[in-house]
Formats: sequence, C-alpha cells, structure tokens
Amino acid sequence: MEKTSGSGRICAGIDYREGRPRVCYQTEQMKEPQELPLNFEKQTGHAACLRKILSALKRYGKKEDIRAAVVLPDMSEESIRQTLKEAYEAGFQEGQLQVMGELESLVHFVMHQTNDIWQQQVWILEFGTDEVKATGIQANKRSIPIVAEAREPEYWYVGNLLEGNRDERLLQQVRERFGKNSNRVSAVFLTGTDLNTRDYKKSREEICSRRRVFLGDLLHARGACMLAGDRTEHRQYLYLSEQTLLYNVQIRSSRDGKEELCTIVRAGLNWYEAGESCEVLLCSEPLLEFSFQSMLGGEPIRAGMHLPDLPERPRGTSRLLVEVYFSAPAQCEIEVTDLGFGELYPSSDLCWKETFILEEQEEVSHGTGYGL
Repeated sequence: MEKTSGSGRICAGIDYREGRPRVCYQTEQMKEPQELPLNFEKQTGHAACLRKILSALKRYGKKEDIRAAVVLPDMSEESIRQTLKEAYEAGFQEGQLQVMGELESLVHFVMHQTNDIWQQQVWILEFGTDEVKATGIQANKRSIPIVAEAREPEYWYVGNLLEGNRDERLLQQVRERFGKNSNRVSAVFLTGTDLNTRDYKKSREEICSRRRVFLGDLLHARGACMLAGDRTEHRQYLYLSEQTLLYNVQIRSSRDGKEELCTIVRAGLNWYEAGESCEVLLCSEPLLEFSFQSMLGGEPIRAGMHLPDLPERPRGTSRLLVEVYFSAPAQCEIEVTDLGFGELYPSSDLCWKETFILEEQEEVSHGTGYGL
C-alpha cells in the first residue's frame, strides 16, 4: 500500500456484509477503485474496524477529504443508526459516511460503467460452492433522470463440480433467465469463477453469446466506493431503494408580494441523511403551510402547522427557526422555534413539534407548543 502525493477527495467502499470488512479506495489520481489490503484480526467490533479503515485512508490525504460508503446486509432503521453511531465513534464526521444495501451497491457499480454496458439488462453472477447468486439490473432510459432498477437476487442451484452436471444446470438457468433473444442482456459480470472451458463449456458459450462478459471481484465494495466519490448533482441516474427519500419538503412563503413555495429538503437522498433548517418571518396568522411533493409525480400533500400561544407582534416581527428531518422514509418531523425579533420582541422560548405521515391524502395537522 503506497502513499500517493495527490490532493482532493479520497473515497472508500466498505463491504460489511460479513464479519470482517473488505475495502476499496480511490483517489482523484486513480482511474478505478482498488482494494485496500487491511488485516482486522486484532480488531473487535465495527467501531474498531472503521477506525482502522479511517486511519489507513488518512495516509492518502486530509481527513476532511474522505468520503466513504458502507454496504450492510441488514438495512433496518436500527441497523442503519447503529452503524452511523459506530462510525462517529470511530472518528468519521457527519456527512462523511453513508450506508447502503447490497443491491444498491451493485446498481452503482453497473451505472458507473460506460453506457454501452447497461444498454439492456446487466446480470451479476456470484458463484458459490453449489449455488449461483444472480442479480439482474436494468436502466429505464426513457425517464429523466434515468431510473436504475434491481431485481431481488435469485439463487440458482447448480451443484458442485464433483457431482457433475454443473455446466448443464447453469446452462438451463441462463437460458431461462436471459431469454431466447440474446440482445436482452448486454453484459454479465462474474465473481467467484473463471468460467473455464473445461468445467463450463456449454454455459460459457451461452453466457458469452453476443454480449460483454467480465470477471471481477469486490463488486459491492467497488460500487460503494464509486457512490462515495459521486457528487449527487452530477449523477445522471436515480436508484429508488427503500431508503430513498421520495418527497421534496416545501414551505409556502412570500417574496416581493408574490406567494411561492421554498424548498427546504430535496428528494433523492437517503431519508436518514435528510435534515435542513431555515429561518422565516411570520407575516400573517400563526400558521405555517407545508407542501410535500413526490418526485414520482402526482398531487402534492399539503399540511398546516399551527403555532398556538405565539405572542402577538406586528407583521414581520416574529422570527422562526424551522428544522426539518425524517425519522422514517415517509415520516417527516418538523420543529419550529420562536426566536423573537432582537431586543424589541424577545424570544418566548416556545417550540412546536409535529410529525407528518406522508400518505396519498390531503390532511391538515396541528402542532402543540411547550415551554423550553
């Protein structure tokens, strides 16, 4: 592991689906992610392993330039929050690390290839002792942005090489999934095998027929690394996972006498990363109006938040801090704090909290105030 002398962002993909992580990294001087060889025999627990990874990455540049993504086997809310907690204990700062499931990591790996690779379906075949884990990925190029979709993995029983008939079983599975039209699948990535002609004569011929085939390893870590280095505003595709925030959160405001919707939180990122705040001046009754617009289209969900007991003040002299975050993919939490207006109108120390469940219906919710 040689230290590079370049500067700029350092990215890492951490495949933590098993007991010990496997890591890829990439600097701005590197064309592709490479494996970061680390020994974790003396480390116990996720925090200790993440600490060692962070320490190794700091050899390539400044800590503040590091961005990492972790692939988890379990994407439950509890698992996500626990992983982020352990990452912060290890020394990662907020915003430096994100988490994803294994399907998402494969999608990012595929979509960072040249577009001729993903013109049609792409399959990832991960070879085990007697099974092949098969994952299909396809990009909808008609949508803007392009939407990438991944099938739930299939497990093809093909038996082990000693049993015999492994080649024939694999051939049957490939023909059933890829279809008679070979143009339906534009590329296949293989891991855990060399697909040699001795053991896979018939299936090799079928898999390689009129499509590009690649041997690879660490695809999950590589995909995570590619995402970590990807600036969201430059990404030309969208992957909708269970963690994707689907709603833009907007607040109704007035500028130059015209009403408009001001966006506080934008859709497209992971829901647990969504958190923004803004300050507003109240110009009418103690009521804030929010709009939740799905990125998938349809009518927006509109909701109001009353601010009971807010002191009466002249128009435009109630300054409010509005904080928005999500506690679940479709559960928005909004906190509003009365900041007052300087020495003329001191803060009342009132704070209001409201939870908005984003379902496909119009509903007005009312908050309640309490003294800090």
